Amino acid sequence: MEVVQAIERLGRNIAMARIRRRLRQVDLAKKTGLALGTLKRIEAGSPTTALSAYFTVLWALGLEGEVADLASPDRDEEGKTLEAARQPKRVRRRAELDDNF
Repeated sequence: MEVVQAIERLGRNIAMARIRRRLRQVDLAKKTGLALGTLKRIEAGSPTTALSAYFTVLWALGLEGEVADLASPDRDEEGKTLEAARQPKRVRRRAELDDNF
């Protein structure tokens, strides 16, 4: 399933970022306030681990900016296309307002 694969890829990426920073799992867990087991599940790409835990680890690694544009409306090409398709094809003229009181 694509969702599980994406989460597993995120876990691997987090593990690689930790290793490149020469951080031990126990040190990163301590820095984030997460249990060591939670960090291990994140690096394994567990889909049942809270999203907030993933974001906390990304913050601790200095990678929180990587998710700033996640699901950004500006980058949602399909959504923008669907929205544009629902726009009226023409604009109707408004009735003239009568200022005779």
